[in-house]
Amino acid sequence: MSEKVKEKVLRIGEIPYTNCYNIYYYLKRKYPVPGVEYLSGTPARLNALLRSSAIDLCLSSSIEYARGAGKYLLLPGFCIGSRGPVQSIRLFSSLPIEKLNGSRIVLTDESATSVILCRIILSRFLGCSNQFTTRKADLEEALRISDAVLLIGDRALAAGTRAKNLYIYELNTIWQEHTGFPFVFALWTLRAEAVKETGEILKAFWRSLKKVHREIEKPDEELIRTVLAEKPFFTRQRLLEYWSYICWELSESHLRGLELFYRLAHESGYLPGSPEIKFFDPGKR
Repeated sequence: MSEKVKEKVLRIGEIPYTNCYNIYYYLKRKYPVPGVEYLSGTPARLNALLRSSAIDLCLSSSIEYARGAGKYLLLPGFCIGSRGPVQSIRLFSSLPIEKLNGSRIVLTDESATSVILCRIILSRFLGCSNQFTTRKADLEEALRISDAVLLIGDRALAAGTRAKNLYIYELNTIWQEHTGFPFVFALWTLRAEAVKETGEILKAFWRSLKKVHREIEKPDEELIRTVLAEKPFFTRQRLLEYWSYICWELSESHLRGLELFYRLAHESGYLPGSPEIKFFDPGKR
């Protein structure tokens, strides 16, 4: 008896943060693609799974593409970037940021991109020298052992509702003030080897993603109600305001900002080089 041929599956990392909840919501409910499986996790965990080939594609921290340059491609056209004070990449501080030189700072363990952005801002833009500790910590716990803490995602959003007598800094806003470019937090990063294995599923997924991005600029009421039920730190107005500050299109300006981030990360010793950006070709669009 012949052995049954294993069906091809495109394994996709799913980040549960609000900044991309809407994308996965529509992908899974309205524009599902046969042959796709999702695995949820923090950006750091999904980066590791992508690196080890345990998943094929992920809306991954932008620094992961640079670290794996040569083994990755990007899906063209899409990202998670800024077009305002994003509010989910925040430095919470008991001191004004210009007085943090010499201070101890706790960094999130959930995303390498935000950590490197924070380090670049403090050292290159503001001339600070700091002691850093990377750990999983909530706002109050971190500030008992440090002067400032970097939080991302829903942790940062929730902390913003209870931060009293603290300075709160939107890192993407500081980045744009100093560089003139928006910041790119995440990219649809693809294992190049997966193209040979799942090429047709990838093309179908990319077409589905295009449809999703036409929806997310005007979220429907069912999506809004679902998010509010799961994330009680939001009001309807605050949720819509938050999404309005996010850009999901990888524009030319975002690409230039991404290239600058890679160059500064390389010059600061966080990358071995500044990578060439290469895209997956989905064919006829």
